[in-house]
Amino acid sequence: MLIYPAKNVFIERKQALVTTGKHLHRNKEAGNDCRICAQRALGGREVFELKGVGGTSIFDVERAKQIASDGRPPQLAPADVLAVLLPSTHYEETHLPHVNPDVPGILGQRFSGVVLLDGVHRAVRCLRETRDFYAYMLTQEETLSCLVVQDLWESNIGMAVRELRQLLHDHPDAAYLEVNLSSSPQALEQIRKLLTPEENARIRISSVDE
Repeated sequence: MLIYPAKNVFIERKQALVTTGKHLHRNKEAGNDCRICAQRALGGREVFELKGVGGTSIFDVERAKQIASDGRPPQLAPADVLAVLLPSTHYEETHLPHVNPDVPGILGQRFSGVVLLDGVHRAVRCLRETRDFYAYMLTQEETLSCLVVQDLWESNIGMAVRELRQLLHDHPDAAYLEVNLSSSPQALEQIRKLLTPEENARIRISSVDE
């Protein structure tokens, strides 16, 4: 029996500002060469864009900051975790001198892994300068409450379907595969609908919650 393992795949992460009725560009007239500072000068709501193999998820950074301001203490983010997260994270070199690395960031939980919702540039500074980086940790439920937009294939259901198809691809000679998923019967029904008839014939899915 093969047990479905949850995986966390991140391709690119970036922070952006969303404004209404304004075109974001560098404020060359003001002599500001930092794109992020120029965007913030225009105002707008800060969001975090997470790009994966199946699409894009967008998180409300302001909402994350509100949740993290409830008095919880920041936690030390291990340097090895940052070393894994930051190479695939988009950041602006020109903005690094403008941040205060002593200000804690915010780590969210996503697909059994972590994602740095706020503090990318501070984390980069700390890693480069061999300094400790602290961050407020959000629960998975709190992280989901910050989710603004999510493509289907970046959802838990979409991730499960991709993993199941990969299992079928990796075991072409197996008559069928038995897989246990930690999910609700409603989620299993959606997963079966997304699989083709041929795929459903080769895989037997059961819920450990059933």
